[in-house]
Amino acid sequence: MNYIIGAFKPPCDIFVTFADERTRKQVQIKKDNGKTVMVPAFQTLETIAGEVSIAPVPGKRLEHTGVKIELLGQIELYFDRGNFYDFTSIVRELDVPGEIYERKTYPFEFSTVEMPYESYNGTNVRLRYILKVTIGRNYVGSIVESRDFCVRNYSLVPTINNSIKMEVGIEDCLHIEFEYSKSKYHLKDVIIGKIYFLLVRIKIKNMELEIRRRESTGSGPNTYVETETLAKFELMDGAPVRGIAHMPPPLLVFLKTCIGFKQTCCHLILVKW
Repeated sequence: MNYIIGAFKPPCDIFVTFADERTRKQVQIKKDNGKTVMVPAFQTLETIAGEVSIAPVPGKRLEHTGVKIELLGQIELYFDRGNFYDFTSIVRELDVPGEIYERKTYPFEFSTVEMPYESYNGTNVRLRYILKVTIGRNYVGSIVESRDFCVRNYSLVPTINNSIKMEVGIEDCLHIEFEYSKSKYHLKDVIIGKIYFLLVRIKIKNMELEIRRRESTGSGPNTYVETETLAKFELMDGAPVRGIAHMPPPLLVFLKTCIGFKQTCCHLILVKW
C-alpha cells in the first residue's frame, strides 16, 4: 500500500521564500479551501526577490528539462473557475536541463515590477499575484508550485476634494438634502455630514445609514452585480419634530471601525427611512 501512495507523491519539494519576508508587513488572504493565510504585502514598482529551493526525495534523482519562475497577475471569475486572465507575466529561467541529486537553491529577482491593480477577493471575482515555479519534465507532467503575495497601492491625498450635496425625496411628500464634507475618503477616515429635512408630509419610523460595497463583473448582458452591506448605523428614531426640523441630524462615521474595508476600493452610502 505504501508503494501505491508513494507513486503519486511528487519527486521533490519546492519552497519559495522572499528576501525580506521576516521584516515585511504581512496581510491576511483567503485560499481556495476557505482557510486564511498570512502573505507579504508589496506596492507597485517594488523589487521582489528571494530564493527557490528544490529538495528531491532522499536517494532519488530528479531529471528535468529546465526550471523557471514566473511572476503572474491574474483575474479569475468564479463562474469560470480555473480560467485565468494574466494581465502581468514575467519569467526568469533558473536552471538549464539537467539532473538534481540533492537540495538546490536558486536566487531570483524581479526589479521594479509594475503592479497597477490591488489584490482583491470578492464575491464573483478574484485578482491575485503569485510566484509560480515550474520544473519541466519529459514524458510526465511538469511539477508546479505557487506562492501568493498581496499588492496594496497607496496614493497621495487629493489636492481637490470637494463637498457633496444631494437631494432626494418623494414629490409633495418628502424632500431631504444630504451634505458631506468631502467626496473622497481613505480607509481610516471619518465621514462628516448633515441631513436636512426640507419637507416632511409622511410618517417616518426611523432613519438608517448603510455603507455598501458594490461589485460589478462582466459586460453587457453578462454583467453580474453583487451588493454587500459593510456597516449600518441608526441616525434617527422617529420623525423630526416641528420646531427643530431645521436642525439637521449630524453624520459622524469612523471608517476604521467598519469590518470589511481592508479590501474595498469604493463605497456607496445610502440612507433608508
